[in-house]
Amino acid sequence: MTSTVPNAVEHADEQQPPITMFGPDFPYAYDDFLAHPAGLGQIPATEHGTEVAVIGGGLSGIVAAYELMKMGLKPVVYEADQIGGRLRTVGFDGCDPSLTAEMGAMRFPPSSTALQHYIDLVGLETRPFPNPLAEATPSTVVDLKGESHYAETIDDLPQVYRDVAAAWNRCLEEGADFSDMNRAMRERDVERIREIWSKLVEKLDNQTFYGFLCESEAFKSFRHREIFGQVGFGTGGWDTDFPNSILEILRVVYTEADDHHRGIVGGSQQLPLRLWEREPEKILHWPHGTSLKSLHVNGEPRPAVTRLHRTAGNRITVTDANGDIRTYRAAIFTAQSWMLLSKIQCDDALFPIDHWTAIERTHYMESSKLFVPVDRPFWLDKAVDDRGNPTGRDVMSMTLTDRMTRGTYLLDNGPDKPAVICLSYTW
Repeated sequence: MTSTVPNAVEHADEQQPPITMFGPDFPYAYDDFLAHPAGLGQIPATEHGTEVAVIGGGLSGIVAAYELMKMGLKPVVYEADQIGGRLRTVGFDGCDPSLTAEMGAMRFPPSSTALQHYIDLVGLETRPFPNPLAEATPSTVVDLKGESHYAETIDDLPQVYRDVAAAWNRCLEEGADFSDMNRAMRERDVERIREIWSKLVEKLDNQTFYGFLCESEAFKSFRHREIFGQVGFGTGGWDTDFPNSILEILRVVYTEADDHHRGIVGGSQQLPLRLWEREPEKILHWPHGTSLKSLHVNGEPRPAVTRLHRTAGNRITVTDANGDIRTYRAAIFTAQSWMLLSKIQCDDALFPIDHWTAIERTHYMESSKLFVPVDRPFWLDKAVDDRGNPTGRDVMSMTLTDRMTRGTYLLDNGPDKPAVICLSYTW
């Protein structure tokens, strides 16, 4: 998703505490927990070495397994494909090995401080991601309904785009108590966060994103709603999300999950792979030098899970694709929840009925990307007209459009180095 409309009111006061993922319905200081010298928790020494199934080898599963290992438990990771899950970095056959394409997540908000903890832990670097009109993006072209506009800042776009940005800010302020929630989250005022959020849940629980816009005086203009749907906010042309709950959108906006994105240098899949091999400095029960990799046979996770069911003593029995059956006192499921309905045979007793209902009502959105490797970032060159006169524009720009490609991103590693074009990113 790509955008030229800022996601919310800009708060430029650097003296304010930063926005993090603290809230609105999960106001927990995960970053503080991770920074605590005692770690995330303790278990009795009599339980050290106990096996715990971790189903899913994406980042959530690997982080969970890593922290369990540090506490002295023995995580047993199951993964159907490869470590990383939706963090999937691939190369290009026959091209410079430094060229990569992010087939999964490719940009992350600084507000995700717990994620940054692990990025720092394994020694990875990040850099600004070239979202539309971001500081790292030389120029942006917005192409809607056959009209193209070239811009280096939002001020270069027609007035209607600034009107849409103002309408969105007003809509948030009047309909979602944005400033009050922003202040409460910055101050980590749990009582105030819950007070604001409880009222919003009561008021907006059955409201769609589009319905929220339509009920706002700020978005009385259909043209404004149409532009907003195409260019969205933060990183997204969000018209595909219009049928979804506005509460889901507010979770994104309040936490600045779509703001100031950064990418992981060398590819995001390095993060779970490095955690898999990392030997923690502080670890209970296990000898120093232990890693998740060393706790697994041949250094590989167990294969896909095919069945989950409860057995005597309220234990969880796991059957994998090799036919191996193991029973655990505890299991953590981190894979996508829809797999419990379609890929894994589950007994009804696995969850209470209200949990099954929630799982059935959860939906996922698919995306598609098309990447093209190039010898150099030619888009940094300046364009000339047919007579050779400079036009003042870049040869190519990050592009937003209502056509099939939707978003085109230009990803370079520096002048005259091989680069990548994300030619199309659609949802």
